[in-house]
Amino acid sequence: MRLKTVLIIIAALPVVLISLFFLYSFILSSPGSGRDLSIQKGVPFPALMAHRGVSGLAPEETRPAYLLARELGADYLEADIQRTRDGVLIALHDDDLTRTTNIEEVFPDRAKDPVNTFTYAELLRLDAGSWFNEAHPQWARPSYKGLKILTLSELIEIADGGFHKPGLYLETKSPEMFPGIEKQVVDLLKERGWIGQPTALEQEESSTLEESPGKDPTRVNVRNTPGRIIVQSFSQESLKIFRDLAPEVPRVFLFGQDTVEQAGSFEAVLDQAAEVDANAGPSGYMAWPWYTSKIHARGMIVHYYTINQSWQMWLINQFGADGIFTDRIDIALDYFGRMEEPDLEEYFKRIEY
Repeated sequence: MRLKTVLIIIAALPVVLISLFFLYSFILSSPGSGRDLSIQKGVPFPALMAHRGVSGLAPEETRPAYLLARELGADYLEADIQRTRDGVLIALHDDDLTRTTNIEEVFPDRAKDPVNTFTYAELLRLDAGSWFNEAHPQWARPSYKGLKILTLSELIEIADGGFHKPGLYLETKSPEMFPGIEKQVVDLLKERGWIGQPTALEQEESSTLEESPGKDPTRVNVRNTPGRIIVQSFSQESLKIFRDLAPEVPRVFLFGQDTVEQAGSFEAVLDQAAEVDANAGPSGYMAWPWYTSKIHARGMIVHYYTINQSWQMWLINQFGADGIFTDRIDIALDYFGRMEEPDLEEYFKRIEY
């Protein structure tokens, strides 16, 4: 009898410990704990960002990746912004072009050269889509062959061009390589109507950023709210420049575990973010409730990167996240109840890819 009791206790112990952990997590940072902060900052809650477009289903930061994200209903189109030698702002993640283009065929002697050594005309000679077909044969499509590197101007056109009106979530990538890129980004966004004082209608639209009478709950309309544009960077200096140029635009300080180690503590990283009035964009590996609660206590919202599985979305949501970056916005929209599992082929037909 005693042995049976011991075995029952041993079997029940993990369940008890897990239950206590989630109770502790709920006390620290419950789902929705940052909702009011997000609303105050004019940012949707929870915010769902299409990381480099729907980069799990299409070549990252290309036209079909962003068109698909827009049509599915992402809140934001996320992009890494760099600059060509002749001053064109482009969407590209890596410092060189070897991973996502055929540069080794076109410019074999310059394959490892940084992006800013190429003109835009030279970049147009590259195929930015075929690599995806080779790397992800399960999602390969003939229409990806020959895709071109996208400019920021073209990305703005995509965001402006559909039924859904997503916002833009832009990262300055290695900004020290591109002096003055922050002003160039701000100037272009002002020219295209993305930065400036919101109208009374936009103020009303962002007052709750939730369902309300007269608002179509099936339509993304972040474009027409004060939170239409968010800038992000691993560089504190870049965010400082953005604050000086466009203080009304929300800023997010990106960081991972290496940043914490360099700073000496998690709190020291939050100090760095606070110095430039930024919010927090930590790695998803750091999405513990004790970190989320510290971020919220600073009056910051927190968007974690990069979350691609529904179980990860559930866990991070339970721990109080205000939004996520994801390569699979289709999975995120399904998980958060924005849409049922989509017929992806139908959406590919819609965007003509």
